[in-house]
Amino acid sequence: LPPRPPVKSAPPVSRIFAKKPFQKARPISFKLSPEESTLSPCYNAGKKDLYFEQCFEIECKLGAGSFGEVFKVRSKEDGKHYAIKRSVEKFKGESDRKRKLEEVAKHEKLPAHPNCVGFVRAWEEKKHLYIQTELCRTSLSTYAEHHHNITEKLIWKYMVDLLMAVNHLHFHDLAHMDIKPDNIFIAEDSNACKLGDFGLVLDVSNGTEVSDAQEGDPKYLAPELMLGKFGKQADVFSLGITILEMASDLDLPRGGDLWHQLRSGKLPEEFLMGISEEMKTIIRLMMEPDPEKRPTVSEILEHP
Repeated sequence: LPPRPPVKSAPPVSRIFAKKPFQKARPISFKLSPEESTLSPCYNAGKKDLYFEQCFEIECKLGAGSFGEVFKVRSKEDGKHYAIKRSVEKFKGESDRKRKLEEVAKHEKLPAHPNCVGFVRAWEEKKHLYIQTELCRTSLSTYAEHHHNITEKLIWKYMVDLLMAVNHLHFHDLAHMDIKPDNIFIAEDSNACKLGDFGLVLDVSNGTEVSDAQEGDPKYLAPELMLGKFGKQADVFSLGITILEMASDLDLPRGGDLWHQLRSGKLPEEFLMGISEEMKTIIRLMMEPDPEKRPTVSEILEHP
């Protein structure tokens, strides 16, 4: 008897046991040409190990959030320490990939500044985005957890550092949109404060991008964001409430009556105890509920 023909509904064996494509690491750059954007010479594309594993010694996990996890690593290329953020979720498709890669574009658009975490390089591998930056000593949130009596002198210094960082972003038409102690870092080699994590950074010169903007942490959210008004002014409010949290050493609410009171222009007395009049004045200016009346970063820097 001749062999029976295959059943039409059954997929061919080659499709059932199809080999997965071997996804090599690929450098990501919106600034450099494909010839200029290179990966580490330590990388061997023929090996199955990830670029991340081949080129770095992973020392520890520094933190994790909804968008990414951050590792402290030592580069096998130059022996220096860096921080690497890896996206938690794989790209869901091409539009999701493009949206996540925008963070790299923002890093590259912004020239280096002593109060912004330095960008080194970025790459994608197996549908994950990796961003390599300078390593800082600690985050402001971790520092504040271990130091409950931060002097006002140091708070003033950190505030000026951060105003300089935000001013730099705003000058280049970028709004951070997620200023909070978790995204503020203290430099490894000095006591300088640096602004980092550009995951929600907004190009305010791009109308489409503003309409697709995402909200940051509700504890530090400017009131106008609830009305869909996204812009540079929101950064001023978020920095102001961050300074208030540091100066008062009190936890901020995520919602409820106190959340609304902090956005009404009348700051609760328990948050202001022990704070100098000069600092109270600056905090109140930065936390002005009306974004039109709220001063710009450059105006605050010029304040006597």
